[in-house]
Amino acid sequence: MSEDSDPVVGHRTFHEGPGRTRHEPLRQSEASRILAAVDEAKRRRAELMPTEQDAVRAMWEAYHRLEELGWRNATYCPRDGRTLLFIEAGSSGIHEGHCDDKDTAHRRPTVWLHDAGDLWPSQPVLYREPPNVRGKRATPEKD
Repeated sequence: MSEDSDPVVGHRTFHEGPGRTRHEPLRQSEASRILAAVDEAKRRRAELMPTEQDAVRAMWEAYHRLEELGWRNATYCPRDGRTLLFIEAGSSGIHEGHCDDKDTAHRRPTVWLHDAGDLWPSQPVLYREPPNVRGKRATPEKD
């Protein structure tokens, strides 16, 4: 397709490290494929979960499967500032962050997600220790 018959309709952003991004043109043909995939995903969700109760049941099943895989209710996460992994409702990712008791204005613990050298407040539903520390327990030093 020539550039004239496939116009630029936007741009794609690529993250290349902390504070570094680049942009590439998004052509109409690419945008059309993306929108078709979005429409197909929406159609598939409607087929799999036609009612609100079906969607709630799927969410419940996913939550409990994640618990079976070692995730725990984030309400009870350690508040000592150690790095943990978190899952938020509505997000498709697993995010690194920490929880602390330093938010005196709201008088509740705050979870902070780490991203691009910054901290973002979060209200996760599940947490777990990172894989490299799971199963390890601190042992007291012997004299």
